[in-house]
Amino acid sequence: MSLRVWALKVGELKPMSRSGLLLFAARCAMRIEPWVPDGATAFWSSGLRHVITAAFEPTTTTAAGTRLARELSDRGAMACNALATTDEPLGRCYNYATQTLVTAVEACGVEALPSLKKAIITTAKCSAAIPAVLAHAGRVRVPKGADPVERACVTMWDAIRADIAAVAAAVSAIERAKNRPRTLHACAALWIGTRPAWAPC
Repeated sequence: MSLRVWALKVGELKPMSRSGLLLFAARCAMRIEPWVPDGATAFWSSGLRHVITAAFEPTTTTAAGTRLARELSDRGAMACNALATTDEPLGRCYNYATQTLVTAVEACGVEALPSLKKAIITTAKCSAAIPAVLAHAGRVRVPKGADPVERACVTMWDAIRADIAAVAAAVSAIERAKNRPRTLHACAALWIGTRPAWAPC
């Protein structure tokens, strides 16, 4: 089943300002951080800071964003290729994780709000591809008769949707915070209820 069945629609992002949209994208990345390949961790931290800073300072240089996006994309692809014959699903998750932040970083350079919303939805879709990959690979346990792909994807999209209100309400507090990434992370739980067993941490 296609991710389009569960994916966000542009109208659902109506309550969000430009700042909120970029912070929302950063939360999508934070949720799938367990799948960041080891060689990308430093660039991952820089990428998150870049997106969060751009939420309040639109003059963030596009050159820096372009370099970060390229470094993240390269490391995701390398990690994916390295596992192609030994653990292909995990390799794909590594690639989707880095692509999630790549699309968020690239969204920082989008000026028009309608186009920005579409870019943010792409970020959410990249993050939601991870549970779909795991479920198709038989790594999501569900009760007998349940569909693992549906269960995993609905769990992810429910968590993503819950961020819309949570982030919109926290924008001002995050802007004033001394540690913006920590405040963004703490504005709401990353998962609704119990963390799913397929999410490492």
